[in-house]
Amino acid sequence: MADVAHLTESMEMYLKAIYLVEQRKRAARVTDIAHELGVIPSSVSAALRTLSKLELINYAPYDIVTLTPQGLEAAEQIMQKYDALRDFFVKVLGVEKSIAESEACQMEHRISEEVFDRLLNFVHYYEECPYERIRWDEKIGYFCSRNEANCRHCTIRDPA
Repeated sequence: MADVAHLTESMEMYLKAIYLVEQRKRAARVTDIAHELGVIPSSVSAALRTLSKLELINYAPYDIVTLTPQGLEAAEQIMQKYDALRDFFVKVLGVEKSIAESEACQMEHRISEEVFDRLLNFVHYYEECPYERIRWDEKIGYFCSRNEANCRHCTIRDPA
């Protein structure tokens, strides 16, 4: 697994942008990356040189940009965090999708591996629970709507 711990938030954002552009176009150009990040093209070149030195991307001035196998692995880890956070916010907490996407984008760079692993396990549990899923209630938060004391799959909270 690629080590993304040494990457700055900015580097992660560039890897993610390259990944997303590559998914759409198979390769990225500086202008594509600048557009994806909402920055000017001249600010992209320095970041690409840094990522190239770390052997995370293939880059030469005025040429296409692609992820190396290590860069792809790092970008996929970043995307996994983003997807899990976004899904948690939307599916479990009932947050509106655009807000969830914005929050997930900010948090994907700061969440620890321990917290991320627990969140991922919770999202998997939530999606695969054989019983009715927990519900979000604005007054008390989330709770299981089943009222069965012997349920092995969830913790019962009395919503009353």
